[in-house]
Parts: sequence; C-alpha cells; structure tokens
Amino acid sequence: MSNVLVIKTKEKLNLSSLKKGSIHRLHIQLSDNSLGVPWRVPVIVVKGVGKGPVIGITAAVHGDELNGVSTIFKLLDAVDPKTMKGTLVLVPISNTPGYLMNQRFFLDDVDLNRIMPGKEFGSSSDIYAHFFITKIVKSFDYLLDLHTASHGRVNSLYLRADLEVKESRTLAYLQHPQIIVQKDDDEKTLRGWANRHGIPAITIEIGNPNTFQATLIDETLDGIFNTLRYFKMIPGEVQDFVSHAATVCDHSYWIRSQKGGIIEVFPELAEVVKNGQLIAKVYDVFGQVREKIYSNREGIVIGKNIRPICDSGTRVLHLGVNIQEPLPEMIPGHH
Repeated sequence: MSNVLVIKTKEKLNLSSLKKGSIHRLHIQLSDNSLGVPWRVPVIVVKGVGKGPVIGITAAVHGDELNGVSTIFKLLDAVDPKTMKGTLVLVPISNTPGYLMNQRFFLDDVDLNRIMPGKEFGSSSDIYAHFFITKIVKSFDYLLDLHTASHGRVNSLYLRADLEVKESRTLAYLQHPQIIVQKDDDEKTLRGWANRHGIPAITIEIGNPNTFQATLIDETLDGIFNTLRYFKMIPGEVQDFVSHAATVCDHSYWIRSQKGGIIEVFPELAEVVKNGQLIAKVYDVFGQVREKIYSNREGIVIGKNIRPICDSGTRVLHLGVNIQEPLPEMIPGHH
C-alpha cells in the first residue's frame, strides 16, 4: 500500500474551512487547458493553532525558476503547525504549464509576471493569471515572491522592494539579501498588483534558473524564518540585519552588446565595477575581438550573462547603480 496522501482538488482556496494545527495539501483549479479540464496549481497551507497573519510564498511564476521550489520544501520540513501562529500559504509551482514545459513563459509565450492581474475574458495567459490572483493570492496578508535569473544568466541573492513604503522596507530588511534594488512596483507584476491592493510584497531573486543552489536556498530560508519570528508566528529573536545590511541601489539596468558573436563576461556577482572598466569581449567565430564592452557607470553586479552565444543587443551585465547607505531604523518595532 502506498503512503502517499490523496491530494484534494478545490475550486478555490478557502482558508477558513481548513483545520488549525495541520498541513493541508491541495490542488486549486484555474483556467481550462485543451483537454477541457482545469490547470491545477499545487498549494500547501500550514495553518497554525493561534492567530496571526497569512503569509503567501510563491515560486515558479516563471516555470524554469526553481530555487524557490526547494526553499518552500525546506521551509515545510522545518515548521510545525501545532506550535505555529498564523498561516503560511506556499505555492511551489505557480506557472504549471511553464513548469511542465521547462520554460519561463506560459503556454502562449507570455510572461505571467507582466500581465497581472490578468483578465477574466482574455487570452489563455490572461485568464490563468486572473484566477491565480482571485482564487489564491487575494487570501494573503503579505507576499514573498521567489524568482531566479532567466535562462542563460546568473543572479546574486538580491531583492526588489519599494523602500519608501514601511511594510515593504521591513520585509526587505528582514531577508538579509546581498543587494536590494529600490524599485517602484513594476506595473503588471505580481508584486506590483499585491502592493497596490494592500498586500505588502517583495520579490526575492535566488540565484540561477533550472537548478537548486543549496547555499542561496539556505540563506533565503534564514530570511523567511526571520520574517516568521518578526510576525510572532514562530518563537525566537528577530535578527536585526541593518547593522550589516545589504548594498542598496537606487535602480538597476542591463548593459547590452552592440555586436554579435561569442561573448565572455568578466566581473563576478556582487563585484563593484568602475566607470570605464572592461566588462566583456565579443569575438567572431575566428577568435578575433569584434567588440570590447565597458561599464558606463560605477555600480555593483547584480546579475550577468553566462551564455557564450551572443546576438546584437544581448543583455551582458545587470548593474545596480547609485549605491546608497541603508536608512536608519529600517526595521520598526516588532509587529
């Protein structure tokens, strides 16, 4: 006899109907696929015994960004609903079709994280995004959205957050990332929709696509546990990371190639590069240098291209600029 539990399928997430002090594993039905049956999103609800917030953690909104999946599984192994307060709603695979096809985008080659909250009557990706928001995300009080670099690139452990908003600022500094990009909410992103609708949210970028990176996953977990302690969902002292805080950037942008060929990118992740520093060379197929690419600003390396094949306009280096000192007292008194 198999010990695997039968997973219930639900039309929508209804937290009030779930038993306290338990872990619940569900499939939530979203839009229909071409078999005429709904796409199902796996949702794990850890419902504590005491009152507390609902923290949602989403991963794989881009289907090949998988470090967040392992982060959720490790978190699940470490929390005990019989002693926890509040509720965790964990969505390890948000973009089911993209995950199944091992690709960033949805079925129709649309980026789900650029069309939120979708539309009830629209394209296939619009409808999926609409039901993802209305059936799952609307139940959150806070959101941590886990991502990685996209195919052919690598990232540091960094996050995007609007540091002008107290709740987002607090969530950001609880994580202890390497780099924070002070970022207004991008229109149509999951984070942007959540923040505009009273659900404080940040985006956590955990390294590289299509892999599990144990060190970065464990560092992300440390930040999540710190968040749970801050909201008194689990016992323990909140770590004040501000005294050795992340590098804060006013904004970031990609430096691109002008020529095509074979590219080699030199700086390391989290390295500070100088204005005018050589950051990459593009070779032709005979080994001759076609282009030398220089940084046009001083900044810190957030991410970089690692794919040698290079077309004109390829993203080469993701640079965080206008590096700031962290603001004092970024973490207010405990919730």
